[in-house]
Amino acid sequence: MNLPRLIAWRYIRRPTDKLVSAVGLVSVLGLVIGVMALVISMALMTGYQRDLQRKLLGGNAEIFVYSSLGSANDIDSAIQSIRDTPDVAEVSPVTYQHALATTERNTTGSELMVKGFDAARAKNTPMLAKIVGPRGKFETAEGENGVAVGKYLAEKLGVNVGSSISVTVPSDTFLPRSASFVVTNVFETGFYEYDARWLFVDLSEARRLAGHEGANVIEVKLKDDASIDAVSKAIAQRVGDRFSVSDWRGMNKQLFSMLTIQKIVLFIVIGLIVFVSTFNIVSTLIMTVVEKRREIGILASMGAEASTIRKVFIWYGTLVGVAGTTFGVVFGVAICWIITRFRLVSFPPEIAEVYYVSSIPFVNRLSDLAFIVAFAMIVSFAATIIPSMRAARLSPVDALRHE
Repeated sequence: MNLPRLIAWRYIRRPTDKLVSAVGLVSVLGLVIGVMALVISMALMTGYQRDLQRKLLGGNAEIFVYSSLGSANDIDSAIQSIRDTPDVAEVSPVTYQHALATTERNTTGSELMVKGFDAARAKNTPMLAKIVGPRGKFETAEGENGVAVGKYLAEKLGVNVGSSISVTVPSDTFLPRSASFVVTNVFETGFYEYDARWLFVDLSEARRLAGHEGANVIEVKLKDDASIDAVSKAIAQRVGDRFSVSDWRGMNKQLFSMLTIQKIVLFIVIGLIVFVSTFNIVSTLIMTVVEKRREIGILASMGAEASTIRKVFIWYGTLVGVAGTTFGVVFGVAICWIITRFRLVSFPPEIAEVYYVSSIPFVNRLSDLAFIVAFAMIVSFAATIIPSMRAARLSPVDALRHE
C-alpha cells in the first residue's frame, strides 16, 4: 500500500475547508482548459498540414521532371527510363500552360492555369476522379473538346455544365493560340487553388493548344514508403542533364516551413495557459498545507519521515494534474471530432484564397497527445515541489502547539 498516495487521495476527496475545495476545483478546471486548448490547436495545425499535403499530392505527384530543351522523343525516352526506376508506381506526362479564359458572361477574361493530363489516371486517383467527373473522360458525348472547371472559377466565369469557354495561350509566333471547350464537369475538391484558378483538359488537347506534341512535365508517383530523396537521385541519373528533377517538398518548402513555425509558436503561446494554471495548483497545495497542519504534526509525531510528508503533497499535486490532463485530453479530442465530423471550420472564398483550403479537419496524432500529456504532467509535478518541501519542514511541535 502506498501510504502517501492514500493520504493525498483522502485529502482530495474530503477537503474540510470549502475555500480550499473551491480553489482545488479551479486549479483542475484551469488545467483542463489549458490542455484542451493545446489539443485543439495542435489538431488544427496537424489537420491543416495533412489536408494541404493530401490535396497537393492528390492532384499532382511526389516528383516532377522538367524538360526545357528535350524534344518529344527525348521525353518519351525519359518516361520509359523513369518507369524502370525502382519504387516508381506511376509515370504520367502532363502539360502546364498559363492562359486567358473568356466566356459569354466574362468577356474581359480571367487569367488561370491550364493543366492537361490523361483522363484514364482518374481511375486510380480520387482527386482526379472528382476533377474529370463521373463519365471518366473530358470530351462530351458528342465528341466535343471538354474542360473541367472548379466551383469558384465556374462562378467567376459564369459557366456551368454545357457552357462554352474560349482559352487563349501565348505562343512563339506573333499571334496567340486559342481553342474552344465545352464544360463537362464543375468540380469541388476543397483545394482552393484547383477550385478557383485551374482548368483541366485532356492531354492531347493541351498539347495541341500549346502547339507542340510532347509534354513539358513528367509527374512521378511513388510506391508506399518509398524514399523521395533516393528515387529523385536515381531518376536524375537516368534522365541526364537535359532534364531537371524536383519534388513536392522543394516546391512547397516555404509554405510548410511557415506552418511548422506557426505550430511551434502556437504551442508556446497556448502552453502558457497550462503553465499559468499550475499557479492554482501551488495555491491549492499551500492552502492545504496550512489547513492540514494538525494532521501533518500528528504524522510527524508518530514517526513519519519528512520524505513521506513531502510525497503526500507531491501525490496531491500529481493527482490534480492527472485529473486535469485526462479531462482536458478527452474534451479536446471530442471537440476535434465534432468539428471535423460536421465541418464546423469552413471558409468562404475570400478566406479560402488565403489558406488554400475551404475547410480544415482537426487531426489528433498520438505523438502530439503524448507530448501534451508529458508537458502538462511535468508542469504539474514542478508545481508540487515548493509546497511539499514546506510541508516536510513543518515542525510537529509548532503544528500541535495551538491544537
